[in-house]
Amino acid sequence: MKLSLILTALVVLVAMVMPAVADEVDDLILDLKYGSADVRSEAAYALGDIGDPSAVDSLIDALKDKDKYVRGEAANSLGKIGDTRAVDPLIDAFKDEEDKWVRWRFESALGDIGEAAIDPLIEALKDEDPWVRTGAVGALFDIGEPAIDPLIGALKDEDAVVRGGAANALGKIGDPKAVDPLIDALKDEDKAVRSMAAWALGEIGDPRAVDPLIDALKDEDSDVRGDAALALGDIGDARAVDPFIMALNDSDGYVQWAAAQALGEIGDPKAVDPLILALNDSASSLPPMERQSIQLMAFYALVKIGEPAIDPLILALNDSNSSVRCYAADALGEIGDPRAVDPLNDALEDEDGDVREAATEALEKIQAE
Repeated sequence: MKLSLILTALVVLVAMVMPAVADEVDDLILDLKYGSADVRSEAAYALGDIGDPSAVDSLIDALKDKDKYVRGEAANSLGKIGDTRAVDPLIDAFKDEEDKWVRWRFESALGDIGEAAIDPLIEALKDEDPWVRTGAVGALFDIGEPAIDPLIGALKDEDAVVRGGAANALGKIGDPKAVDPLIDALKDEDKAVRSMAAWALGEIGDPRAVDPLIDALKDEDSDVRGDAALALGDIGDARAVDPFIMALNDSDGYVQWAAAQALGEIGDPKAVDPLILALNDSASSLPPMERQSIQLMAFYALVKIGEPAIDPLILALNDSNSSVRCYAADALGEIGDPRAVDPLNDALEDEDGDVREAATEALEKIQAE
């Protein structure tokens, strides 16, 4: 009897609540059609929170509102509701939209709707407008793994922005199925696409990409070479150590910096001596700020390599260049090996004040451990 009474009470409660919700949705739909811009925007937002499919048609109409915030909130709410009726209208509205923020909202909404949007988005990849194709790529990324194949197809798009966006999305999704197509994209005619493909391969981390990325260290564009170095560092394959050592002498500072970072990630002792050479601030014709960033990265790389770098760093305390001596003292302090104590004590008598200060701080760090 008690259970029957409870069920009856629940039925009555639901019956009381449902009309109230329906009335609220109807009121919001009226606000969306006839209110001021602020009221229309707030109504569009609220309809998404309620999630009632009966609001879909009105929200679709609001995609053409003269106020961009209303259009954006309407798109956002359509994404929350997830009704497939909104897919084609969102894509059509995207084509005519000039505001970047609103286009992003349309793109996000399509991604929120999910797999049901894939086929229309694939069709949108064929649109003559590159903005539409780029938006479709962004939405497919939001959808994730089910969108891998169309994104791979987008790597062949005639527009470089679309190809780059597809490479970016594939790298973020991280599916190994994209590795071979991204390797092909390392030879794209557009340097930005090649750079994005290198980055994406580093994100995926598949060893199949190592040799093609090593080849990309010879690319004519310095950004591509640098991004290829960082990608190889992310993968962490020792096959790249010798090419990285050569890249420490690249004519471009970004490539040198990236090579130093990658050598630290891999941690091969073979890299120690070349990295110590990179600490020399007089051995480069690069601008001072670039030289300093390379020195710092070489320093961090030596600290990461750790124990195998100790003896070479101790020797570097006697280098003719004061920057090398200073960085060597700092690195020995960070590594913290007691073998460095006596050499660092000797460095307290160095003619250069910065070296003496670095040696003092290094000794304090070692003695504190």
